[in-house]
Amino acid sequence: MHFPSSPPARPWRRLLRIALALPLLAAAAVAAPASADTDITVEGLYHTAGAGCHGSGNAEGCLSWRVRIPSAIAPKSSTNVTIEADSVPGQWTWTCPSQSGDEVAGTSSFYIDNGGGEPPSLMADSELSSTSELYNPLLHESIGSVRAVSCTPEHLSLTYEVNFYTYWDKSSYFDLDLGTTVPAPGADTRSYHFTPTIEVSTRNQILRPTVNAHKPAASAAHATVSVENVRVDGAAKDTSRFTMTARNDSTTPLSDFTISASRTRGQAQVTALTCDLTTFGGKVVSATGPAENLTVSSGQAKVPQGKDITCQVDLTGVTGRNTVKAALTTGNQTFSSDYTKDRPVVEVSTHPTDLLVEAAPTGTYEVEVGYTVTFTNTTDADGSGSDIVLRPQVPAGFTLKSVTGTGTPWWVGPDSYALQDDGSLSLRTGDSLNAHSSTTMTFTNIYEVNAETVTEEGWKALGTCDPKDPSKGLTMQIDLAGSEGGTEAGTHSICTPVTRTGN
Repeated sequence: MHFPSSPPARPWRRLLRIALALPLLAAAAVAAPASADTDITVEGLYHTAGAGCHGSGNAEGCLSWRVRIPSAIAPKSSTNVTIEADSVPGQWTWTCPSQSGDEVAGTSSFYIDNGGGEPPSLMADSELSSTSELYNPLLHESIGSVRAVSCTPEHLSLTYEVNFYTYWDKSSYFDLDLGTTVPAPGADTRSYHFTPTIEVSTRNQILRPTVNAHKPAASAAHATVSVENVRVDGAAKDTSRFTMTARNDSTTPLSDFTISASRTRGQAQVTALTCDLTTFGGKVVSATGPAENLTVSSGQAKVPQGKDITCQVDLTGVTGRNTVKAALTTGNQTFSSDYTKDRPVVEVSTHPTDLLVEAAPTGTYEVEVGYTVTFTNTTDADGSGSDIVLRPQVPAGFTLKSVTGTGTPWWVGPDSYALQDDGSLSLRTGDSLNAHSSTTMTFTNIYEVNAETVTEEGWKALGTCDPKDPSKGLTMQIDLAGSEGGTEAGTHSICTPVTRTGN
């Protein structure tokens, strides 16, 4: 079982990881008359940029067949999907990593499609062996598993159980990517076909689609585009920088192209796009904004096969969720990759729960002072609150007995409210804060008052509040540690005046 952060390093994984950055090179066929959102679909993909995907040797990981299983086939339930398929010797064969035949190369991946033009979110993935199981990353419950698999180069039989009980969403789906080996794919165009038999255990229906995948010629235009974040020390918080790299995968030199950076989501503006093409007979080309998109042209540059173009992109106004598409266009083809930058902004407000506290002029008694701390995420990007340190001021004649709180994260228990020697209280209140949400914590200080020991000057000071003078009223200083989730470090002060009764 693997989670998205640590995929297995196999050749066919290269196809899966960059598929979103490549144009669709294969013809997809729907497995049934229903739409792709409601029934199983099958698609063929050929990775033209992979090492050995054009040539005379066996190409493993270049061609794959993807079976997509949407939640609509088993809403809030489970079912078994069985795939039986012969290979096409001379064209392609199944890749079976295990000599015992209990594994086929490839992955099972669980996605949720959030819509809005965003790429689907990969929640978890695993290999496709007889012991492979996919787990809900939050609840650690099984959501998919290989029930049976028999793999030979000539034939594959795979039964996979999908379970939409615990992680059902109408836009969720499984992708079963099945890996193959292509003998001597050559440098010319070539087509491959796939005719599986697919049976769903809870349906009285057998699907027999025919799918084709197309391999373009090695001389056809093709580029792989990637992006990488660049850290800039001392830069303004709403700015960002990334590099775009475009590699020419074609045997034909790349010329007459444009490079662009275009915002597709969020508020970010592109302030500069710069590409150094001098190595390839061109110039340093640049465009400046701010603008939603900037474009530069190649001029006289010609980029040989396997060489990289590197560009720098600067952004400003980065708040909330932002996506910028970095693209290379040549002829009528565009190759791109998305750069995403999330910057949540969390505002903090503090308020007393009472306008004033009344205190008797004589005797020994207790008074309570309450106050709230609210974290508000003002953006569409998930963020987090902050750990805090409470520093209650204790005037003469008062003794702080205890501090309690409600609305804090579950791990802040009664033992967390132990006062330090200096009278402060450190609380691990930093917690995740969803987009456009807020959380409020309420704290109560209990003081013991020995009224006879409070002087007239003391009562006078307690009856007024001054944000710049913590000796006035009952003042609470709240230090925020700050967080990478959008909360700034800082200090807030709350003051509650104390009125002596009988005055």
